[in-house]
Amino acid sequence: MKATRPDDSEHRLVHRLLFFTDAVFAIAMTLLVLELKPPVAESGPDLVAALRGMTGHFIAFTMSFALAGVFWIAHMNTLRRLEHFDWPTVWANLVFLFAVTLIPFSSALLGEAGPGAAAWQVYSAQMVFTSAATTLLLLVASRDGGRLMDGMTGRERAYRTVRAASPGIAFAAGFGLAAAGYIGLAHLCWVLIPVIFWIAHVTLGPRKAA
Repeated sequence: MKATRPDDSEHRLVHRLLFFTDAVFAIAMTLLVLELKPPVAESGPDLVAALRGMTGHFIAFTMSFALAGVFWIAHMNTLRRLEHFDWPTVWANLVFLFAVTLIPFSSALLGEAGPGAAAWQVYSAQMVFTSAATTLLLLVASRDGGRLMDGMTGRERAYRTVRAASPGIAFAAGFGLAAAGYIGLAHLCWVLIPVIFWIAHVTLGPRKAA
């Protein structure tokens, strides 16, 4: 019987980490749609009115699905280079997944309670927590010069950190605006995410070859 090399075993553990994370994301993103329960209506006009009444649920679902997708892409972009298994990274990943599994709850709350300040603050706090968790995961996985990823420069680490933190920065602004009574502006806080991405790319992104 052929002996298993340590590096093969390590790679299998890395793959298990990634597969488990993908499964949790798939379940969490599927649970989002469960709040979109078909309305009971006896006529066409009643159905149209009922669907209009679900507008908040549709908006919450769409936004939450998009943000969950952003977090999944960020996770994939962070750990796709992971070459070595590491228990601190596993624990940081579990904290991140804990935050991800709370997204369906905060989305359902926003859809049910409406766009008021309190519901938006809860939703924003959830997104700040999830963003902080993905930033923590990045910092843990890329520590010591990125030895788990076969190397990462300080500039690249800073670039990736700002990108990972961008949803948290945006929704922290949304939380503050809602607390101050600017609920309309608070609902637009998500537009800061691509702006922060662009700033990170311009200031810290990969340099073009001369």
